[in-house]
Amino acid sequence: MIRRIRTLFRPFRKDERGLASVEFALFFPLYLGLFFWAADLGIITIKSVMLDHALDVSMRELRLGQVEDPTADKLKAAICSRATIIGNCEDQMMIELQPVSTATWAMPQTPVTCVNNDEEIQPVVAFSPGRQQELMLVRACIIIPVLLPDAMFGRMLTKDSTGGIGIAAISSFVNEPS
Repeated sequence: MIRRIRTLFRPFRKDERGLASVEFALFFPLYLGLFFWAADLGIITIKSVMLDHALDVSMRELRLGQVEDPTADKLKAAICSRATIIGNCEDQMMIELQPVSTATWAMPQTPVTCVNNDEEIQPVVAFSPGRQQELMLVRACIIIPVLLPDAMFGRMLTKDSTGGIGIAAISSFVNEPS
C-alpha cells in the first residue's frame, strides 16, 4: 500500500512548480486578517481620541462659562460638533455630569453608562451642572460600530446587540466663580 502511494507521488517529489502558490495560500489569510485587525483598531483608536479631545474642549467652554444654561443635549451637540468622525453621535451618546465631594473624594462606583440599543428605555444618568467652586466629573460614552465584528479582533470585544462597542471618555473640572 505504501509502495503504491510512493509510486503515485514520485513524479511530484522534485517538481517545484507551484511552490509559491502554497506559501501564498498559507500566509495570505494571515496577512489579510492582520491588515483588517490593524484597520479596525486604528478606526476605534481615532474615534476614541476624537471623543476624548471633543469632551475636553467642550468642558473647557463649560468651565469658563461660555455655555449658557448647560443641558445634556447642549453638551452632546457641542461634543458631537467637534467629534465629526463619529457618525450618529448625538443618538448614540450618553453623558453624565455630577459633582464630586472634596471631603471624601468618592468617585462614582458604577461603570460608565452607554446607550442601550437593546431596549427603548434608556438608563437614567445624573446631570447636575453644579455650583461655583465645585469639582465636577463628566463621563461620556458612545456606541460605535466595529468594522469586522466577527473577525479575530472583533471577537475579543464586548459588543451590544447591534455589534457596536462602547468607548468612554472621562474629564473633570472645577466650576469657575462668576
